[in-house]
Amino acid sequence: MNGDIPGARRERIDCGGAMLSVQFLGPDDGEPVIMWHGFPEMGYSWRHQAAALAADGYRAIVPDLRGYGASDRPTGTAAYAFPQLVGDVVGLINALGHGYAHLAGHDWGGSLCWATSALMPDKVRTLMILNAPHPVASAECRQVPEQQQKSWYMLLFQFEGVAEEWLLKDGAANLSAFVFDTAAPGTFGDEERRVFTDALMREGAMTAALEYYRANIPPGNWLKPPPALPPVTVPTTIMWADADAYMTPLLLERSITKVEGPLEVVMLEGVSHWAQQEAPDLVTAAMRDHLARTR
Repeated sequence: MNGDIPGARRERIDCGGAMLSVQFLGPDDGEPVIMWHGFPEMGYSWRHQAAALAADGYRAIVPDLRGYGASDRPTGTAAYAFPQLVGDVVGLINALGHGYAHLAGHDWGGSLCWATSALMPDKVRTLMILNAPHPVASAECRQVPEQQQKSWYMLLFQFEGVAEEWLLKDGAANLSAFVFDTAAPGTFGDEERRVFTDALMREGAMTAALEYYRANIPPGNWLKPPPALPPVTVPTTIMWADADAYMTPLLLERSITKVEGPLEVVMLEGVSHWAQQEAPDLVTAAMRDHLARTR
């Protein structure tokens, strides 16, 4: 397995600043739903939801973020700063010929969707967030001791070379503990584990994944006031798994205050950070409800 979603067609799309590897399911004339993954995954993490939405007649679009999977892997920390990443989101929408898209994002993918919705609302039909705090809420909560304790890894990830070795040594034992072992038993089978770990073992892949933290959450940012973003006005659903090992409820509470448009919050009780793979039916149902409600 190489991260291909069964039944999907894969293309490399020029998004302006980078070529992204993108998988497509469903009819080309369906309403576009673009699903953005987070650290340390690939578009493959949305496989369950993409297949279900395609069966409903949506055009399910699943990119590997820059630096991940088969997408371009530019060198240099600056290539992973927020302006470039948001540029990829908008660039993909434009490259596919859509005036807008429904956006779904998890983890870092959610951060990009939050920012795009705030800065470029004309490009976003609706927003679906899965365990990803609003970037301003995330910055606010880095000043809160409870969240500081859960965010310890963000400082470790700043140490170039050290973080890569720590995560990948002994057959990626620490990466496995960080990801797979925090999900419910059975969430990641041996094949799924290989998909993600093999991708990150490729030359430069782990460094590219860590550049997201180095470019956007350097240590100095822990001492600065939060950035400013316009409020989110597009219809939004936040799906929040309450057994996330890395996020406190305060992140959800603060994120809610950044939305001025229609908002629905769906709690996924007892589910870990890796919600779309641990509880695929719950996440798919919430996405279907959101899309039906906002037609």
